[in-house]
Amino acid sequence: MVMKFKGNELIRDEHFRVIKKEVRQTKNGADFVLLELGNKDGRIEARIWDNNINQCQVEIGKVIEVNGKSQEYNGTVSLVINSCQIVNSEEIDNYRDESPSLVFDIECVGKKFEELDEKEQDYLVNNLEKNTEDKEEAKKKTGLYSIFGKVCAIAGWDINNEKGKVLIVSDKDIEAENKDYEYVICKDEKELLEKWWEMSKDYEKFVTYNGDNFDFPYLMIRSGINRVKVPFEIKTWNNENRFLDLQKKIKQNNRGFKLEMLCKAFGISNPKEEGVDGSEVTNLYNDKEFKKIADYVARDVISTYELYKIWRKFMSGEL
Repeated sequence: MVMKFKGNELIRDEHFRVIKKEVRQTKNGADFVLLELGNKDGRIEARIWDNNINQCQVEIGKVIEVNGKSQEYNGTVSLVINSCQIVNSEEIDNYRDESPSLVFDIECVGKKFEELDEKEQDYLVNNLEKNTEDKEEAKKKTGLYSIFGKVCAIAGWDINNEKGKVLIVSDKDIEAENKDYEYVICKDEKELLEKWWEMSKDYEKFVTYNGDNFDFPYLMIRSGINRVKVPFEIKTWNNENRFLDLQKKIKQNNRGFKLEMLCKAFGISNPKEEGVDGSEVTNLYNDKEFKKIADYVARDVISTYELYKIWRKFMSGEL
């Protein structure tokens, strides 16, 4: 969400939280400071030119009081700061970005191995799952791959409103076990994807666990197969302000952890405590246990949300 300044406005004693700070050079070799600032209205880019650097106090994670002006270039408004100083503020949350944000997770169901043709079977077992020593186990993993599986459920949790919604392919009505969730029945995967992308247009930030590698690519490929339009460009690899993958933020030795293990370590709700995990979704779907799938993916998103709150408050380095 971008702040609604107009071009050529005077900025007097405005307070912002410093999100990013980078020293750059102009073509003439003069230093300038490029900032990203935020408050509850959104985020905005700002610059401090070389002749004003000495008049400015700036530190990432601090709240600064700004004087300067706004400028507009090619339809984008930014700030030019003449002077600024760090101000004491114990209420730093008052200056956090409240862009519409969604935590989400998907569940997928795979074809039976016997439904694949000979080439597909060979490709699954000897290429995609070549590192799985137990070949019978490899045959059960069709749901992990968007060319052999499909999306059967998507859960989303609105961070600002603390309300959730589960889209689920089902042939019967089901009720949510969590009163803060709404369950929406879809007749097939295509309808589910159409409703998901329509819902997603209301959000400017997405929080996932392993969404960069799995959820977003899976959704895009399945959307293409179903001829469902993806309404916005997804660049997870260079836009963490919009696409935040917690697995990339919480890792060690360049390896991510299983969400279940982090839930235990951080003392938050574990989505698998009810006896269901992702590996069982295909069997549950084939047995028409749609409510168990919906309840599970809803719990998964709540756990991700709880982890996100801990990361944001204690681990993000913003304070």
